[in-house]
Amino acid sequence: MTPTLILYLIRLFSALLLLGFVGAIAWLIYREMKVTAVSLEQQERPQGKLRVIASEKGVPVVDTIYPLLSVTSLGRAVNNTVVLSDSYASSQHALIVRREGQWQLQDLGSRNGTLLNDVPVRGTAVISSGDIIAIGGVQLKVEL
Repeated sequence: MTPTLILYLIRLFSALLLLGFVGAIAWLIYREMKVTAVSLEQQERPQGKLRVIASEKGVPVVDTIYPLLSVTSLGRAVNNTVVLSDSYASSQHALIVRREGQWQLQDLGSRNGTLLNDVPVRGTAVISSGDIIAIGGVQLKVEL
């Protein structure tokens, strides 16, 4: 074997190793992106709903349905999942979160408070299907 042939074989072997390494990295990235996409899809899929059952000012309209996501924000600001045009609602009023298999309602320090089945929420409260959440003049029924 000539030195030129040996160098050629070493280059060829190195190129194949590099190509295999790049292919393995590409496959791992693809697999990770696929897993992330599935978990995000499951996370953002509505897992229940909130139905407006009473509204003093008529906004939102009674029987309006809002999707209940794994993190659902309620308040007067337009960036909330559920926007409440009520003067008694804070801009970031309350949060509904799914943690450890349970739905939890958390008042975010609002001035006028949040009621769960006519009881003021202090901190975090576990909610279930059929519960009534009242923020200002708006009442929402939890439907899981």
